[in-house]
Amino acid sequence: MSALLQRARGRMTPTLAICLIAAAVAAVGLFLPKLTPLAAPSNAYAAPAAGGAAPAEGAAAAPAEAPANPVVRIADFSFSGDLTVTVGQTVTVTNVDGAPHTVTANDGSFDTGDIGGGGTGSFVAPTQPGTYDFICTIHPSMTGQLVVLP
Repeated sequence: MSALLQRARGRMTPTLAICLIAAAVAAVGLFLPKLTPLAAPSNAYAAPAAGGAAPAEGAAAAPAEAPANPVVRIADFSFSGDLTVTVGQTVTVTNVDGAPHTVTANDGSFDTGDIGGGGTGSFVAPTQPGTYDFICTIHPSMTGQLVVLP
């Protein structure tokens, strides 16, 4: 582009200048990623529900209900994602990997023990509401979170 500008020096008309600028803007647009609008911020400081505590700064609000039959699925050496349950609820763990895994709370509040490849197990959610981090003790890079609602 700069060689073209060098040759056009002295012969630049307003129309040619506009065309060159438009071509440059179009070329840059081809190489920039598409931008998406930002989502509206969530209200992390909303008043708590009756008898509840306000979410911690930056924390996402937990769903109002837990699933009736909560399941943690283990596949490709990872957990299916964070799970929300109610206190004392039984959680089924399905291991579709060929290797054994565990679902063990970092604080020791629950532990499935070893679940062989293709096997199932379960654990009972803690009786105290809160967020519990868990790992596979056999493969500590596998991590997840359990949110326990009252």
